[in-house]
Amino acid sequence: MFRAVSSADAVPRPRSSLVPSTGQDRFFDYCLETYAPRCDPTGKLRGESLLWNSLEAAGVSEAGYEPFDAIRAAAGRDMTVFGVKWFRARLSWELYFYDPQREDRQITASALRRALAGVLDIRPRVRDTTRYFMYSFDLDAAALGDGQVPELNVYLQFHEGQGGHSYALREDACELRNTYRFHEPKREIEAILHQVQRSMWVDFTAVRVADIVLPELYECAKICVAKKRSADAIYYSGISIDQLRWFLHRFEYPHAVTSFVDRHRADFEHLMFDVGIDYRSRPDGSLEYPKTGYYSTL
Repeated sequence: MFRAVSSADAVPRPRSSLVPSTGQDRFFDYCLETYAPRCDPTGKLRGESLLWNSLEAAGVSEAGYEPFDAIRAAAGRDMTVFGVKWFRARLSWELYFYDPQREDRQITASALRRALAGVLDIRPRVRDTTRYFMYSFDLDAAALGDGQVPELNVYLQFHEGQGGHSYALREDACELRNTYRFHEPKREIEAILHQVQRSMWVDFTAVRVADIVLPELYECAKICVAKKRSADAIYYSGISIDQLRWFLHRFEYPHAVTSFVDRHRADFEHLMFDVGIDYRSRPDGSLEYPKTGYYSTL
């Protein structure tokens, strides 16, 4: 249905990566919680510009943009969180949909499945009686090529505190994917360190905590620590554009991404961003970061 092409055979696109801010913009973090812009957004760019830039950097053809347009049409402007993932030297995308109180019937998993029919075939079905507060799915070159979504990530919330569990749901299977909890970094450093250092994936005799709890990103609104199937992860929420630039260079994102963000630093200074880092020890004990990601809204 859709074809993702390599950088070498990417075709020119009429769409621009530069989407200007408007007076109707709303500002949400990757938990779809509102925040006040860091400065006047007049004349600046919307966070979705980062999504279009990443698609361009990945060499996605114009046809591959259709699912993202359809998702925004179904969910509404600013109401979809996107994550740009960097994994095995490839870019991919994850789209997140929040409705903890089931206030918006058009964005339930079953409603979105129907709305995207003919554009994306979301194969798993989630019962409307399941008390999820969020769900997401991944799109990569293969999914954009054949229009198939074989797996949903379904999130169930803790009773107290911000956090929960996520499950990978397929047509014929369901399994626990990760457990995660949010913390306020200035008040809960002991809890953050406790969760980071209780790990089955990291050898702390050979790894510095400062290579996980990164000083460059610690000045943020929230930190989330997650326990996954094959790694642990840490997320930094509410970082500045300069912290995002540091993150993109530190984790060696493609030049087309880093140069775009560097070039448009002033255009994004009103926004707050969120980033995530999967980490684990290699066989020799040294630390590796198999997957990272950065987030904004569409």
